[in-house]
Amino acid sequence: MKSLFMTTAAGALILSAGSITDAGVSPIDKTKKSKANVEVSEKSHQVEVLPEFTVLDEQVDSDDYQAQVIEDNKQMRVIILKDEDGHAQYKSVYVKSSNVLEVIDLDQGMVFKGVIAD
Repeated sequence: MKSLFMTTAAGALILSAGSITDAGVSPIDKTKKSKANVEVSEKSHQVEVLPEFTVLDEQVDSDDYQAQVIEDNKQMRVIILKDEDGHAQYKSVYVKSSNVLEVIDLDQGMVFKGVIAD
């Protein structure tokens, strides 16, 4: 009888532990996460107005790819170009302080590296 009680108690503890994982995350935190995803997708739609996009478009026919800004901070901006299957094909790294742009083919290496007009 004692082992049945211990087994039942252990099972209840395990089941309740599964619900604790989301219990520690407040609805506000969940909202912050979803807002962060929205901000990234909104930036993706505005990529054409970025200073490096003209050169990026010249080096890679960007019409064939979906551009997504994956990092944008005070120092640099990183854009990934994905094909129709969602696979990353090109990466662009723009260093803001020096206006240096690198365009990298993820299969074959560096496509472009140079200083661009701001």
